[in-house]
Amino acid sequence: MIDPTTESLQEMNPKLRREIARRVLARRSLIEFTKRFLPQYNPGWVHNDIARRLEHFKQEVEDQLSPRLMLLVPPRHGKSELGSVRWPAWCLGHHPEWEFINCGYNLDLPMKFSRKVREMIRDPAFTAVFEGCEIDKESQSAEAWNTTMGGGFTAAGVGGGITGKGAHILGVDDPIKNQQEADSIVTRDSLWDWYWSTAYSRLAPGGGVLLIQTCWSDDDLAGRLQQRMYDAAHDPEAHEGIDNFTVIKYPAEALEWEYHNKITDVIDRFDHPLDPSHVELRTAQREKSISVPNVIDDTYTLLRMPGEALHPERFTESMIRRLKANQPPRVWSALYQQNPVPDEGIYFKDEYFKYEPTPPSHHKRKVYQAWDFAIGEKTQNDWTVGVTLVQDEDDYLHTVELVRFKGDSFTIVEEILDSAARWGSDRTAPLSMGFEDGQIWRAIKPLLTKRMRERRMYPSYEVLKPLTDKMARARPLQGRMQQGRVYFPLNASWLPLAKKELLRFPAGAHDDIVDALAWAVTLAIGSAPPRGAAPPKIKSWKDKLTAFGVGETSHMGA
Repeated sequence: MIDPTTESLQEMNPKLRREIARRVLARRSLIEFTKRFLPQYNPGWVHNDIARRLEHFKQEVEDQLSPRLMLLVPPRHGKSELGSVRWPAWCLGHHPEWEFINCGYNLDLPMKFSRKVREMIRDPAFTAVFEGCEIDKESQSAEAWNTTMGGGFTAAGVGGGITGKGAHILGVDDPIKNQQEADSIVTRDSLWDWYWSTAYSRLAPGGGVLLIQTCWSDDDLAGRLQQRMYDAAHDPEAHEGIDNFTVIKYPAEALEWEYHNKITDVIDRFDHPLDPSHVELRTAQREKSISVPNVIDDTYTLLRMPGEALHPERFTESMIRRLKANQPPRVWSALYQQNPVPDEGIYFKDEYFKYEPTPPSHHKRKVYQAWDFAIGEKTQNDWTVGVTLVQDEDDYLHTVELVRFKGDSFTIVEEILDSAARWGSDRTAPLSMGFEDGQIWRAIKPLLTKRMRERRMYPSYEVLKPLTDKMARARPLQGRMQQGRVYFPLNASWLPLAKKELLRFPAGAHDDIVDALAWAVTLAIGSAPPRGAAPPKIKSWKDKLTAFGVGETSHMGA
């Protein structure tokens, strides 16, 4: 033991004091901890914001408040390094008895995180900060290892089993691999089922869920969780007790003025600066290559202005612009802007929509009606949708009705026949109906046939063979809308919903309206438009003679 009165210790005291201060800071602050073990780490405001939220998350787990946090961050912006590597190690330093489960789209990435966390805890420098957190020598596998205090880290791939494992913190980092998986309803459904039946069931009482990803689709895991929250907000009694995630989105390029609201602890976005002087302030900061948030008052702190990069220390504005220029619009909007489809649409654009105050009468015109089926009344089920189009003499298609509901086979059949009665009673306007082939159609066909006999209704129909590629299936509708030959009633109650689904396609949560509209247009393709009223006959000189009483008899009658 060194004698505290020796001259050498006197000389070391300042260094020791600094080292002790650094250790204390590393224990208190996730960012300081990260910089201690990763000296080259260069955090921006976004990392400080994420770290602050993760620190708060840890506190809520300590208080057994079951926190739920969703961080939606662009690729290569340090989200996984902070949230899936440094933060678990920091938490285990404080609570070596806690169990972590980290999941990704396959096992490889969580295994990589697991090795990094394990090696960090093995580092003597870690023990110097967190005494009492050590790896159990009997359990050191990269896939699952334990601490000597009973906690540990488990890596898992989405869809894999986690039998026998518990989680004070369940981390899900990038559960969707790519756009192909995001567009697969089978993959999205499997992920959803796995999350609830396997991963979620591992949570300890009061445990937290941390979801880190980029937004591939409105219907991916993050999208569905947000939809449940939306449904709960509009119908609290029917969705009582569902998880309420704090959702934080970090677009790579700011589209608005972004401020941190200290009271609500969210990022508020405005289309104008809250203080006019901020324009000059941020412009000056950009010219000097510095980024210092400007504190307005006790409520708002300015983070960035429109056009600024999320982390300019690594991705400059010119780099971001280049990424934007070279990425397909949907990829840029989803991965980098955390918006699966740009607001103006990709497949169906806002400019394609044509409106009319009142649809024309279907008298002496052609009527097409198509149905896209779904059976069930649960929230996650798709909708049954029926669309009715009227084709006029100039081959324009007018959307005169859209019905959308959830129900069983009996409900579907009655809706079909009621709709056929509304639009098929005028013999001058022939009705053509189309039903998408598949298991649901084959299940309801006998019932439909029976009810047709009972109601003495026999509309003609066509069974439509579905295409597996939903974008190819929607191509006829896209083509007609591009040409401005599909009209929508301006004041229809269903119009906002239909427009939203069309603009979000193919990354939206639902595509039932798109399918039904596309089928209706497909029925109209190749069918000649109805004949218009015959133009008035031009009178000849013989008609004029008849008008004067001449020509009613031949010259032989004289």
